[in-house]
Amino acid sequence: MFIIKPFARSLLFAALAAASPLLTDAQQNTALQDSIQQLLLSQRDDTVKVNLLNTLARSYLESNRDTLLTLTQSSIRLAEQLHYDKGKATALLYTAICYRLNGDYSLALEKCLEATRLREEMKAGPGTSEAYVQLAQIYKGMSGANNTEEYLNRGIAYGRVALGWAENSGDTAAIVNSLNVIGILYRDKAMEYDKPVYYDTAFNAYTKAVALINQSGKATESLAKLYNNISQVYGEHKKDFRTALSWSFKAVELNKSNHNLSSLTFNYGNISSDYLSLEDYPQALFYARQMLEAARQLKQPERVQNAYKDMYDAFRGAGQTDSALNYYILADELNDSLTNIRKARQVMDLQTKYETAKKEAEIARLQTESGSKNKRIYGLIAVASLLSILVAGLLLLYQRMKKQRQQITEQSGRLEVMMKELHHRVKNNLQIVSSLLSLQAYKLQDEGTISVLRESQLRVQAMSFIHQRLYKQDTLTAVNMKEYLTDLAESLLSSYGYGKDDFDLLIKVEKELLDIDKAMPIGLIINEIVTNALKYAYVSIDRPSLEIMLTETDQQLICRVKDNGIGINENDWKQQNDSFGKQLIKALCRQLRAEQQLLIESGTQFTFTIPKRAA
Repeated sequence: MFIIKPFARSLLFAALAAASPLLTDAQQNTALQDSIQQLLLSQRDDTVKVNLLNTLARSYLESNRDTLLTLTQSSIRLAEQLHYDKGKATALLYTAICYRLNGDYSLALEKCLEATRLREEMKAGPGTSEAYVQLAQIYKGMSGANNTEEYLNRGIAYGRVALGWAENSGDTAAIVNSLNVIGILYRDKAMEYDKPVYYDTAFNAYTKAVALINQSGKATESLAKLYNNISQVYGEHKKDFRTALSWSFKAVELNKSNHNLSSLTFNYGNISSDYLSLEDYPQALFYARQMLEAARQLKQPERVQNAYKDMYDAFRGAGQTDSALNYYILADELNDSLTNIRKARQVMDLQTKYETAKKEAEIARLQTESGSKNKRIYGLIAVASLLSILVAGLLLLYQRMKKQRQQITEQSGRLEVMMKELHHRVKNNLQIVSSLLSLQAYKLQDEGTISVLRESQLRVQAMSFIHQRLYKQDTLTAVNMKEYLTDLAESLLSSYGYGKDDFDLLIKVEKELLDIDKAMPIGLIINEIVTNALKYAYVSIDRPSLEIMLTETDQQLICRVKDNGIGINENDWKQQNDSFGKQLIKALCRQLRAEQQLLIESGTQFTFTIPKRAA
């Protein structure tokens, strides 16, 4: 908590008044910068000055990032002198954002991790959530144009940590930002790996954030970007371009009222793309031009390049090849220019680092000469010797502790690799067993024996999916049940000759991550129930359907499997004890301490109620 002097407060109010809604973004920013610079001229070195430096640095994020870095370095030095961790963390975070936008992800990650550590130590809920959101965005940037899955998964993990901090602090804006970045990362996974379920997860995150804003009336400044992201899901995934346009226009309306020219360029680009998909080339061309005009006003060459590409796509779709070629050439030339600018900037950075190293070496030499003169004083020699011994002891202790920490880290890393390798080998061994059962069944003639071997093969495959999930993800003891059950159900449908187009499959999972000790028996139970349904339930059923649900309450997990088949005889099911599948289900229910219920109504429904804690 800090107090602004009356003079500083009055100037700050003047800065805010200068940033009138009637001005453009650039004019508002310039007015704010001028006012803060006036404040800094008379401000003494205190926490207020740190906060002003950070505010001024943030205002240069879109216009002059070199100035931003200079200001944050000054803020960090002053914050360290004052032991003002909050101000230092903010400056580090702005520095990380700047490096991320410049594409220097290594430095961005270093600065952001330091900012995150400081905010965690301060137990700053929303602030810590903001830092983790930036970590998620850094890994999104690191994933590159190919959307590398490992980096996207790390980004999603950081996004979920950010959401946890935000929910614990009850900060609506932080919750909304966390949900938004999680949605963006899942959308990237959906585009790159052709898994519609990730689009659904992204859509749920966006709509949950919008509902939270509408319910609370807070964080309304995030609505525009959420509307824009929702429109992308409708366009890319649902191919509902009209609905996508309606969401984009809602985003445009908000961004226009807020004079947010940068966001408008993204909105116009999406609208142009949707009209292009609808083959409405005049509208596609109109909004591509709108994007180009806005990008030129921003003086951001990267956005201008994207606008050129949209103009090229619109002209090409309209069959105007000469104009399309013209904008293709403009986009290509601008890309070459931007590449040269980035290379020149890298050379300048290297030159700056070289000059800085030379100056530091000169300073070190002068300090050495000064130290040799001071050693002539015998009293100081004795004190210096004593201090040297003490420092040497502390350094030795520090090196020993550092080495131990390094050993622990290396052992942890090796253990993680070994666990992943173990899961991988178990999965491979199970696949070998499955293949052997398949070969054995191929050589037999008796249909009953073949059926038994085939069911055994499917049980082995169900266990194999668990270990396949574990060695592909960061968590070594928890399984993503939605992904696992989807793989399991689709594999069983394929094994019994059902395709996606002629079968309705619904999988609903509330408890996504589940410990392997529960995931394995639940998977085997579902495998048995679904196998039985696919074998017997759909005789004379025109449109088979199957629902698999895993929900939770405070004390219980509830697993439900329902088909629309001909139903089973309840008395036969209760009395029949010679079926291996039924015996296996009973044994697994005893292991889970689960209660089993059977309902015969428009098909067959099995419900298993599993306590979360052992009795």
